Formats: sequence, C-alpha cells, structure tokens
Amino acid sequence: MPDRRRYSFFKGLFPGDVLNFSKRSHYVREIMLERVYPTRVILPMKMHYGVPAVPCVRIGDTVLAGQCVGIPEKGSFSVPVHTGISGTVTDIIPITLPNGISTRAVVIKNDNKRARLDSLKPRSVMKLSATEAINIITDAGVCGMGGEGIPTGAKLRRAKKEGVKDFLVNCLQSEPYSTSDLTAITEYSDYVVNGSAACSRAIGAQRCFFLISEQRKEQREALENSIERLKDKFKDLTFDIKLFRERFPQGYYRLVAKALYGKQLAAQDTLERSCGAVLFNCSTMLACWEALSDNIPMMSRIVSITGDTSGIHNMLVPIGTPVSELISSIGDFRASGGRIIWGNCLTGIEIQDPENTPIIKLTSAVSIIRRQVVPKTPCIHCGLCSECCPMGLSPNTIYEMLNQGLTQKASEEGARDCIACGSCSYICPAGIDLTARIAVFAGEGRVIEVNSLLYNSGHTATEGELIYDNNEAGAGSLLEDYGGRIEEDGRDEAGRIVLPFDGGKKV
Repeated sequence: MPDRRRYSFFKGLFPGDVLNFSKRSHYVREIMLERVYPTRVILPMKMHYGVPAVPCVRIGDTVLAGQCVGIPEKGSFSVPVHTGISGTVTDIIPITLPNGISTRAVVIKNDNKRARLDSLKPRSVMKLSATEAINIITDAGVCGMGGEGIPTGAKLRRAKKEGVKDFLVNCLQSEPYSTSDLTAITEYSDYVVNGSAACSRAIGAQRCFFLISEQRKEQREALENSIERLKDKFKDLTFDIKLFRERFPQGYYRLVAKALYGKQLAAQDTLERSCGAVLFNCSTMLACWEALSDNIPMMSRIVSITGDTSGIHNMLVPIGTPVSELISSIGDFRASGGRIIWGNCLTGIEIQDPENTPIIKLTSAVSIIRRQVVPKTPCIHCGLCSECCPMGLSPNTIYEMLNQGLTQKASEEGARDCIACGSCSYICPAGIDLTARIAVFAGEGRVIEVNSLLYNSGHTATEGELIYDNNEAGAGSLLEDYGGRIEEDGRDEAGRIVLPFDGGKKV
C-alpha cells in the first residue's frame, strides 16, 4: 500500500511566507533550452570533496568532448575531470573559486566542431559486477551534485560496507526559483529511476525511496510512470515515493533523518550508520545512468538561470562554462544589472568576475537578484529567526554572544550546528546578516580534513610538469578501461546483479 504520509522537519520557511515560491507552483512549465556551447571552458581540477585531480594535457593539445583532462593521483581520494567541448588547450592556470577552493584549471578554447570521443555511445557489453558498476561511476567523474560533491563511487562503497537497506533519492529541491533537479526528473525520469535502481542494487539496498515535495505533481507523475515501466526489471527492489511538505531548507540529510526516521543526528553522525540509509541527489543518479548505459562521463549538467524579476530557464551546460557566457545566452537577464549569485538565491555566493568564474559540478543555479539597500536597525527581538531556524537555534541570541566574545556560550547554544541555510538573515526585519556571522563561527569549529571540499592541497607540479601524459591516460574518457584500478569484490556469476539494458544483460 502506498505511503500517504506527508513528511517534514519543524520550522523553516514556507510558501506564503516572505519568500516568493509562486514561480515554483506545479502548474508552471519551465522551458528546457538547448545545450550551451561556450567559446571556452575553465575546468578546475578540484570541484569535489577530496584532493585535486592532476592535468593530463599540455598547452596546445587538441581534445575531444568527453576526454579526460584531469586524473586523480594514484591512491588519492578524488575524481577525474572531463571536457564537455572539443578544442585546444590554451592554458593551465591557478584559480580560486568563489567558495574558497584554490586549484589549477585547464582552459580549453572551443573549436565549434562538437567532436566527441568515439567511445561516447551506448555500452554494448553490460556484463558487470556491482564493483565494476561502481568503478564506472568513479571513472566517469561523478560526484554529489547537490552538496559538498562527495565522490559518488566512494559514497556507494561506504554505503555497501555499512550494509544500508534504504536508498534515498533527494528530489526535494526547495530553494526558491531553482528547478534544475526538477527539470532533470521531468526530462529524464527513466534515467533517474534506472540510475537509482542500479546503484541500489550495487550496494545491496532493499528499498529505493524518492523524496519529493507534495506540490511537485508533474515530477511525481513522471517518477510514478517510470517506476511502473521499470519495476518488473527490478523485482528485488521495493520502490516508493515519499511526499514531503513544501518548505525550505528541505533535503539536508540531518533534516531528512528527522523527518523520515524521527532521529536527531549530531554533527558527527552519518545517515548510513544511524538510519541504515544513504541519500543521493536525483541529478547525481541521472549522471550515474549516463555513465553506466551511455558511457558518458560527467561533462555537463542542468543549470537554472533564475532571478527575482525574470522567469526560470534551465539549460544543459558543459562543466567549466564561464558564468558570463551563460547569462549572455539569456536575453532578459543581460541588462538586469543585479547581483550575480553563483548558486541558489539564499545559499549561493555573490561573484564579481563572471568572465572567469566557471560552472562546476556543484553549480545547480546562477541567480540574478536585485540590489536592495536593507535598512539596518538593532535587533528588535521579534523572534522570527528562532521561529524559522530548521536546526532549532536562537540565531539572535547566538549572534549577540559572538559579538560579545562569548564563544563558549555560543557553542553551548548550538552555534556549531548552523547549516548556513540563510533563513534567519532573509527573514530578519532589522536587516542583520545573522547567517554570515554564525556560519563562519560554525565553520571555524569544524576540522577541515585533507579530503574535504575546502582543503586546498594536492600536487604542486612546476609549470609544464605532468604526472600523467596523454599516452598513459590514453587520450580517452577513462571509461574505456573502467575496471582496472579497483579490486573486484569476488562475487561469482550467481551473485552478479542485473541491470535492465538491452533486455536485461547481466551486470
């Protein structure tokens, strides 16, 4: 019997509140535009949780779409980087991204030939073990597209090791105006469901749940239709759609644990260990199935170009496209003169140099927001920030403690639990940027591990030095030899999983 409950966490921001969710109502159809073909791409070697990849091309090299231009150092926690255009490598430069990542980047000039590697075509042999399937996802450069960019292959291996039973697919894109994930579901629902089911099997999960807002009726119907078409090929899996109430910031793993399992996770707790579940973004699942079925590495993604004065456009964008070229392709945004936000309107980062700021694997949106002067006053103690904080904090109290240097008191009030969602700053009638102050303090208290998103490290090769060259890399996508670097799991023929491809070949 289908689950008819409506799940959610407490508090947060709601439709009908100060945020305008009207452009996300179920009866609005956002247009999926053609793929963007930029004049150049800037490909950072680190767009993920882990250490940077290393360039495997030189200035002057000619590359094809889908070709690997950055390979992880042997034994490192990383993912490869691929180009989504064909052209010539014009530079390899140091770059600092708006989120603080410092790394090298490969710059490629588009030759406008749109030439692709011959290997980018539907896979003819699908007799793969679960480990081989995870290897393909790793070699395709897939990482989480909704959060910190944890390498998807590594996350699947951890979930398999932990023996999780529930595979959760996050379709809860809740930030106002952004609909890139929802467009992925509408346009490629079979890919999302196939990718989710394949990954579920690869880690040995028993249930595959799609988490989606109750208001997203079009996407819900698309998922239901795909599940109905594909369920007979995955008879060992239980599929279900879990409906959540519409509010922001829905989808954060600790809030999902609270809503779905009734568990309050501490900062060091994992969903896998505490709830027997693992959570992946729906766009990540789309990328996984592209890698498994079509042999396509992660070289592009859907991006919402959106704002508070214009409509929403969703475009298929090569990774590395400069933000300026993306904006210039949309006529009603070019003369807006607003603040350009690299990311979503509440949690994104304002950028000053759109010419040299690229779309990366984690960029789900570019938001153009009107410049407004918000009159600032002392705190009026209205309590709105406490009412909306999804983590149950009192932001105004913590803010005052931090300003007075009472850091220990602030920690005791839970300041380290801040998830930087921006709700308190947005709703504050006094115009106080509570999030900025509290989130910085929360970040300072967390250990930045070697493999984390913000740890700036990696090989410091001299200019022109390569750890790998084109001969070793094969000038390919890495998917031509997907099984060579990670040990098999030892499963015999009887223990192999099956993916529904060309009638259900063994996988």
